[in-house]
Amino acid sequence: MSDTSKTLMGTFGTTDYLIPLVLEDLSDDDARKRSRGGEGPSIVWIIGHLLHYRYYVMGLLDHERVDPHGETFTQTATDGSDYPTIGELQEQWGALGSDFHAALMSHSEEHWDAAGAGAHDERSLRDQVIFFAWHEGYHMGALGALRKEMGYPGPAEKVMAAREAGA
Repeated sequence: MSDTSKTLMGTFGTTDYLIPLVLEDLSDDDARKRSRGGEGPSIVWIIGHLLHYRYYVMGLLDHERVDPHGETFTQTATDGSDYPTIGELQEQWGALGSDFHAALMSHSEEHWDAAGAGAHDERSLRDQVIFFAWHEGYHMGALGALRKEMGYPGPAEKVMAAREAGA
């Protein structure tokens, strides 16, 4: 496995570790509450958005999969009445996980170096996938802020509680 693959596995693996922790105690009603006074995205939208871009990265890595929600989670967030449940999104996240990591592991350094123009001035496949790893971190921070705003423990608190519980 290439060094780039190892690094990306660790970065995306952090999100994979956090997703079950930050979703396990949410009700569907809370997960659908929108930010920014009811105008911004909800936690359900964020998870669907992250899933959409995991499917996109799979395509970049020549392991294309069909996103069952199409462009739903790239559009402006709505009230979420037509979004899948948080449980359904968790299942999709888990189901995609091993294929996603296999796709990351399948590339040599030479392949990661391959030229590729990304939407944010990325110059190689590596740059493009690194951008999406950063993108996940950005949205995980927003997810944590939404949890805290609703009175739930934040991601760091969830991690510490899991460690204390021996998980």
